[in-house]
Amino acid sequence: MEHHAHTEDPAEASRPPDPPGSHGMLVIGLETVFCYHLPMFMSPHHYQVILEVKLSQQGSDPQQTYREDRKSHLKTRVYTFAPIPFVLPDVFPPAFKLKTFRGDLFRGHFEQPPEFPDEAVQIGSGIEVTITNVAFVQKLLPLPAMLDSLEYVLFGKSNELFLAHLITKKGDFDQVVSANIKGHEFADDELRQGIRVQFSGANSFSQRLAEGKTVFGNAQVSGNKLAIEVTPDVEFYMSKRDLT
Repeated sequence: MEHHAHTEDPAEASRPPDPPGSHGMLVIGLETVFCYHLPMFMSPHHYQVILEVKLSQQGSDPQQTYREDRKSHLKTRVYTFAPIPFVLPDVFPPAFKLKTFRGDLFRGHFEQPPEFPDEAVQIGSGIEVTITNVAFVQKLLPLPAMLDSLEYVLFGKSNELFLAHLITKKGDFDQVVSANIKGHEFADDELRQGIRVQFSGANSFSQRLAEGKTVFGNAQVSGNKLAIEVTPDVEFYMSKRDLT
């Protein structure tokens, strides 16, 4: 398994381990599937995590089922995964104590929160998720350093590119969008590292990326700043409730 995730301070090793939790995840991507952990400012969900994964199950192909279901329900943006409880940091580097977890796949949000009230439809059960890359990990408690400007994490593969808002404060917003990018053609190896992109706007909900509105930013790649043009395409997820 490859990884380019952010690692924790050595002092964290002396703290009590996190308990198992049912870590709900947003599922995005067609050719390559990504699981984005839906974070909260409470243990054990206080992590912003992006995983590149493969879906499998004996006797079926849940990844193909998911892909075809998305294609036939283009108006449904949110697909989620409800796993059997596990210890989330066990999938982080450098230990990699856990490389797979199991659970159920849904069209819609399996918890049906106010932001996504439509009834969720289960399209797979007992699916095994195998982690092929950990693109990004950030611990939210204690609070990360505040940001001076709007910042996102760019990830994806080939022509499927996504941006997740970098969460740094209580009351923040959790947003994941797909995007078209000009100015640099990112290699898959670069994308596997979770590229931070800064924009000129203030780090606020009112300045968030909007579908179809082109903005300019700077991507941090190997210590260099690359000017890029970003046009958000589809907003797959937006929530503030879980971060209050």
